[in-house]
Amino acid sequence: MVVVMRRSLTFGLGLLLLATAAWGQTGEPPDQRWFRVSWSPPTDGTVARIKGNVFNDSPYTVTDVRLQIEGLDAEHRPVGRRLAWAFGDIVPGGKTSFAAEPLPGAVSYQITVVSYDLVSLGQAP
Repeated sequence: MVVVMRRSLTFGLGLLLLATAAWGQTGEPPDQRWFRVSWSPPTDGTVARIKGNVFNDSPYTVTDVRLQIEGLDAEHRPVGRRLAWAFGDIVPGGKTSFAAEPLPGAVSYQITVVSYDLVSLGQAP
């Protein structure tokens, strides 16, 4: 009887943990107030590489920050998009960089954070 009860409790706990993990993966975009992305186009107008920074304004240390880079033409219409990763962990109040190849036909870019992994609640440096 005790073995059956332990197995039932273990199974129930496992289901609870799976449900919690699934709930955390809602597919909703991250809170954009937590992240700022900056990049500056080159002064000569030729974009050989998109380089910029991601700032973490959240109270959490994050990692695996994924960016969506949308290329826009001169009329601000989308011409394509790609994903890129920010480098390393970002502590609260910190920043890191990213780099990506340009998109053919794009004259400007809209860059947003689309996902990240939470490391811990942290203290700003």
